[in-house]
Amino acid sequence: MAQQLFDLLKRDHRQVEKWMTQIEDGPENQREELFTTLQDALEKHMQMEEKHFYPQVKKIKELKDLATDAIEEHEQAKNFLSQLEDMDLDDEEWLTTFSEMRQGILHHVQDEEKKVFPGCTQHMDAKILQEIGEKCIQEKERTTTSRSSGAKGKK
Repeated sequence: MAQQLFDLLKRDHRQVEKWMTQIEDGPENQREELFTTLQDALEKHMQMEEKHFYPQVKKIKELKDLATDAIEEHEQAKNFLSQLEDMDLDDEEWLTTFSEMRQGILHHVQDEEKKVFPGCTQHMDAKILQEIGEKCIQEKERTTTSRSSGAKGKK
């Protein structure tokens, strides 16, 4: 069922939004751990979408431009994550850069939920969406059990 796929992606979105708010509004001494968690989750989410979701979405003429934009936004997020990883967490510039990334991610999430997901429901076969959902669930389960390690960012 397509809803299963969209529910999985939306759960990831809500969790990422929560972590981003905690990083911006929370105590500095928790920033590094939260950022590491956020970075890991975003990388896995983007990889899952790029591997299973967006290749199928790009095949649909009416959704191709949206898929291309979404993948470009993933690249922007990856660039921000890389920049943030190399910056000093105590530097004010870190928080400014993080806020820029956050705005981009929030825009991306809104586009996915308001444009891409409804477009998929309208233009894609339910069976294909179900298959994508199953693959995404399997990928999520696989990557959740094999957590990557290593602290990100400098203190």
